[in-house]
Amino acid sequence: MPVTQLSVFLDNTAGRLAEVTRILGDRGINIRGFSIADTADFGILRLIVNDEMKAVDALRTAHFTVHEGPVALARVPDVPGGLARALAGLADRGINVEYAYAIVQSIIAFGMEDLAAGEAILCAEGIPLISADELKEL
Repeated sequence: MPVTQLSVFLDNTAGRLAEVTRILGDRGINIRGFSIADTADFGILRLIVNDEMKAVDALRTAHFTVHEGPVALARVPDVPGGLARALAGLADRGINVEYAYAIVQSIIAFGMEDLAAGEAILCAEGIPLISADELKEL
């Protein structure tokens, strides 16, 4: 029972990711999971959203290139070795995993050009940061 993933092609410039999320938010579309792969010039934003058709329409109307494709969602046990068990099962049967990302979590890891400034901005926006010690307790 695959679900639809959206792949959005973005220029690797400040504000493009914010624009996509603003467009979706303005239309009441909830991002349930995402992944970003980047190069020096462009990025690919993979999204799982609550309303794929509405999201595709909104993004294409805003002149973004969007592709749709199927992915499998699985409840991998949140225990040591849980992910390894899932991956080993696939590998043992000859299934290559091309990419993977977590969804439906509100804890997001941001890789930024200026980490200290980015953390300060997130805090100023009222978005709490998670420490390494807090992460161990999750």
